[in-house]
Amino acid sequence: MQKRRPVEALIDELRDKRLTYVGPIKLKNLAWAAIDVGQRGIQGDFVEAGVALGGSAILLGRLKPPRANLYLYDVFGLIPPPGERDDVDAHERFSVISSGHAEGLGGNKYYGYVDDLEGSVRSNLAAYGISEATHGVRLIRGLFQDTLHLTGSVALAHIDCDWYESVKVCIARIFPKLSKGGYMIFDDYKSYSGCRRAVDEWLATEGTAEIVFSNKSVGVMKIS
Repeated sequence: MQKRRPVEALIDELRDKRLTYVGPIKLKNLAWAAIDVGQRGIQGDFVEAGVALGGSAILLGRLKPPRANLYLYDVFGLIPPPGERDDVDAHERFSVISSGHAEGLGGNKYYGYVDDLEGSVRSNLAAYGISEATHGVRLIRGLFQDTLHLTGSVALAHIDCDWYESVKVCIARIFPKLSKGGYMIFDDYKSYSGCRRAVDEWLATEGTAEIVFSNKSVGVMKIS
């Protein structure tokens, strides 16, 4: 039997341990982008907006260049509700979540119901040797409109926040800081109409970005 490559093995392990809601193809897209910016020497930090249990953050922490910090933004609790620009798919999903009936991975508690989710994420990162001291990781708690204020350049951003307004805020705050040749990856582009609407509206008027992959998740590169 062919031996799995280390990145594929890590992805399988994160899924097997139920540390991420991100599917395997999306994780492979994320890994490819992280490796690619490192190989091409794209300058800047890594950003994740929407952390859940920290599985994709572990992947980014393992694959980012040593010089890059990893900033993890989340409310670390129950996600905020969708808005007027989100369609029925989002509102129905949030109704299930807010009612307390959302199912977790493999019968586990849904991540939004976990007590001290931030502490759980820190523990999950630490189990893979990833911490503020060793990997330049920062966990920033709160709503994106209140907390997402970047000062340095960004090489890669993983945007996993479902709803229209959240995605719009991420685009507005992150893209101006994105280095040429860097990536913004939208996990929920094909999952929720609000995310798709926010990205499509932006790309319709943004001439310095283009889609470079569209397989489950969508990756956008800054081209100038």
